[in-house]
Parts: sequence; structure tokens; C-alpha cells
Amino acid sequence: MTGQRHSAADTGRRLLVFDGFRAGTVARPSSLSVFATVAGSGILGLLIYAGIFYANLSRTSASKEAETLRPIYPTQAQAEREAKRWIQEGGTFTVTTRHRVRRSIPLTRQERRKLELLADEKRRAQIEADYEVCLDRAATNLAKELCSFQQIPRNDDATATALGQDSDIPTTRVIEDVRVQTSEQKRRRCTPVTPYRRLNCIEFDVERNAELNPDQQDSLQIKGYRQFRY
Repeated sequence: MTGQRHSAADTGRRLLVFDGFRAGTVARPSSLSVFATVAGSGILGLLIYAGIFYANLSRTSASKEAETLRPIYPTQAQAEREAKRWIQEGGTFTVTTRHRVRRSIPLTRQERRKLELLADEKRRAQIEADYEVCLDRAATNLAKELCSFQQIPRNDDATATALGQDSDIPTTRVIEDVRVQTSEQKRRRCTPVTPYRRLNCIEFDVERNAELNPDQQDSLQIKGYRQFRY
């Protein structure tokens, strides 16, 4: 009879503590005190202890998650201003691009005169070569005298063609320019994600004021991430 009264009393105390905890009318007991109260009461006590333990764990996890994801800035405009300030503080780097461009320009008077002198020298050398060939082919003294006047027709028609081409002096020449273009890039960048009310930002792994070429820019790694939520 006494054992039954103790069992009923223990069960009543356990249910009272559990109901009070659910209603929020009593202070939430610590895990150790709850365990001390119900540890010796069998399966029902263990179930109550497990329920309180996981309720505490859920509240703690939910509060940490809410603290992590809560908005940092009250308005979008303020979040954008802070993101812009963060980008400016990150500094910049420079990307240099080089292009080779060919173009034609008119010859100067000195350049044209130089080409004319070279053409004259080539023409004289060709005439002397033709004269030597003519002398070798001449069978009589008269024929040799005629070689001085280039009266014997040449067998090589390409010689006359070459002479005609030599007289054609070009009026332009081709030059190659190297054009250098530089652009300043931010080390930090942000992308707005309006549906989720935030700005997703990244920071590139590059030194301040570094000079890169386009290939190096394409292979940049990301150093860090940041969000500006509002």
C-alpha cells in the first residue's frame, strides 16, 4: 500500500513538472536536475527527460540559426552603402592587354630616295650581268661590239620583267604598332540577390596594385566570401 502511494506521488510530481514546463509557468529546469528527479522512475521518467533535453537542444539550435541569418542592415540602401564601402577598402589591381596592329603609312622623301638608289644599283648589276652573258655568246667581234648596246635579244625573258619591276618604287610601307590597354579592377565584388534580400560578395586572392595580364586574371582564385543582408 505504501509502495503504491509513493508510485502515485512520484508520477504526479513528474506530470506536474512536465505540464508546467509545457505551459511555461515554471522555470525550465536544468538537464541534471531533471535527470536526478526522474532517473529512478523507470521508462516514463526517461521519456520525460529525453523530451526536455531535445526541446532545449532545439531551442538552442533555432536561436543560433536565427542569430546567424538575421538581417544585418535595416534597409537595402544601407546594405548597399556598406557593401560599396567594403569594396572600396579592398583596393584594386590592374589588367594590361597588348595588341599588335599592322598599318600602311606613306614613304617619306628620304625613304623613297633610298629605294630609288637601291633600284638603280640593282639595275646596273643586272645590266653588267647581261653584258657578260652577251660577250660569252658573241661569235664575232661585231657581235661583241653590239653587246655594248644590248642589241642581241636575251633568251631569258624574266630579265626584262625583273627590270620592269625594279623601276616600280613603292609609295607606302607597313609598320606594326603595339597598343597597350590597361583597366583597373576591384579586388572585391558584390552581386545583388534581391529575392533573398542580400548581396553576395567575393574577394579575389590577388595583391593590392598588382599588374596582371588577361590570362592571369582568368585564373584568379577566390580568397573569401561575405554577405550583406537586409
